[in-house]
Amino acid sequence: MMNEAEEYRLVFENAPIGLLFFDAQGVIQACNNKFVEIIGSTREKFIGLHMLDLPDVKLVQALQGALQGGTGLYEGLYHAVTSGKTIPVRALFTAKFANGHQCSGGVGIIEDVSEQYYALQALRDSEEKFRLVFSHSTDGLLIADFEGKVTDWNKTYENMTGISEAEARGKYLWDLQFECTLQEFKTPDLLSKLKQNLKTILAKGIDPFQNKPIESEMISRSGKRILIENVGFLIPSSRGYLFGGRVTDITARKAAEAKIQALLEEKSLILKEVHHRIKNNMATIVSLLNLQAETLQQPVARDALLAAAGRVHSMMLLYEKLYTGETVGSAKASDYIPALIQDILYNMDTPIPITPVISVADINLEIKTLQSLGILINELVTNALKYAFTASQQGSISIDFHQDADSYVLEVADNGCGMDVASPRVGASTGEAYKEGFGMTLVRLLSEQLQGTLQISSKGGTRITLRFKG
Repeated sequence: MMNEAEEYRLVFENAPIGLLFFDAQGVIQACNNKFVEIIGSTREKFIGLHMLDLPDVKLVQALQGALQGGTGLYEGLYHAVTSGKTIPVRALFTAKFANGHQCSGGVGIIEDVSEQYYALQALRDSEEKFRLVFSHSTDGLLIADFEGKVTDWNKTYENMTGISEAEARGKYLWDLQFECTLQEFKTPDLLSKLKQNLKTILAKGIDPFQNKPIESEMISRSGKRILIENVGFLIPSSRGYLFGGRVTDITARKAAEAKIQALLEEKSLILKEVHHRIKNNMATIVSLLNLQAETLQQPVARDALLAAAGRVHSMMLLYEKLYTGETVGSAKASDYIPALIQDILYNMDTPIPITPVISVADINLEIKTLQSLGILINELVTNALKYAFTASQQGSISIDFHQDADSYVLEVADNGCGMDVASPRVGASTGEAYKEGFGMTLVRLLSEQLQGTLQISSKGGTRITLRFKG
């Protein structure tokens, strides 16, 4: 069996903390393995070391406190002269006495506190960064404790409200909120609601408006009215929930938004006036072309002028929609295309009944695209009315415009005689054989302008499909 001395040595050498013994002059007499591991170097360098000669003043003072008959505590970053290591340590020195009253040396307990030290240092750094951000934020920031009393109130919020941080600290947040409320809204009932709302939020840890910006208006002590954006948030703590607030002065932003809105409205009015004048100019051109056509005796020349008038009229109708619509740079296809088709049907002299079937999706398109589509539809519908049907036939024209994935599709179809170049069809109203002329050439050019593909089918009538990218 081990004797008491062996047991003592075994415990000493394998203790999980550093241990050392020193004499009355502060000279190390013995140290354990853990002490060597913490400080570094070797046991031989420690034995006989005069600790009172070490350069660390705080450690020497702690050791002197023990040698004078008491205890000494050292905490901090220790730079070991034996190994060159810098280690966060906690050292407790306790005296031992000979003959009951004379200090004969003592024992030192050394603990490596690196984990706690660096965690605390990180916490301090984090708090310092928080304080730096908090104090220099361009937004008003505040924190209230679990009772609703203000603990933090930054400089920006101080400038906004006219209430200093020193004055705000310790006051209930609802009282300060009430003070900054516009006079016309100040009532005892409002103060009661502010108090009850914050108390409920802090008690339950639930804020229905958590991180949701709320715009309102406040008044400073100087009487200045300020438009603000207010965001509240909860902060968990060991004693309950804290309440944080971010208040942004949006007065300048709102003024800028109002100015921008006024400029946009002015721009909209100007563009609408431009569209109105363009429409009027086009109406004049249409009238002149129609008047000129009436003076001509040659059918080919007269039809060419009337066709040109129809094309201009299709664009005129677009600008009328732009003038009366809500947007200025675009328009809905569903507002423009059906009206254009009805206008063509109304103005075309067709001796046979024509049934239109119109399906147009509610798609917003730019003016340039709608102009090309309008002229193209005008050509296709006009050609169908002139050439597709025999005099005894019940005519039908379908116009479909929709979106298919990332493409737009326009389809104009009739149940007439089809477009067969070998057997030209004859117009019901004119008796004129169809042949591809300027109108279809224009259709192909407009298709290319839209970077689209054109397909023509003559089975059971004529079906012309245009597909182009959106």
